Amino acid sequence: MKVWRIAKSEHAGSVEEMLSGEGAARYGGRWNPKGVPAVYCSENSSLAALEILANLARPSTLPSYRILDLDVPDGSIAAAPSSIGDTRQAGAEMLRTRLAIMAPSFVNPLERNVVINPEHPDFDKVFPGTLRPFVFDHRLVHP
Repeated sequence: MKVWRIAKSEHAGSVEEMLSGEGAARYGGRWNPKGVPAVYCSENSSLAALEILANLARPSTLPSYRILDLDVPDGSIAAAPSSIGDTRQAGAEMLRTRLAIMAPSFVNPLERNVVINPEHPDFDKVFPGTLRPFVFDHRLVHP
């Protein structure tokens, strides 16, 4: 499955940096608590962009971003359960044994995000594509 990841350029100087999972480990995310590395991706580039926009602290400014496409083996992606209480703990449990989990986006529940465990033994089966600049259209934050 092809997935997409967008990150601020300051955290995406290389493919390795972009796939380290350090930011998610430092701050936690919807599917991982602090201390658990995770690489958040989306099933398409537009959802990846929407996820960034939904999490902007100050939507009037857009720093520089980079985008990376990845190929994740289909059979290594587990579906997250649709009804769970604590998504962070459930995600951490799933990521202990799985390379990746797929879950509906909170921003757009009709599309899915994929969370990858960068410490999984099969992480070397995730193949990155091209890391390139990603520029948001200014109209997304300026009326």
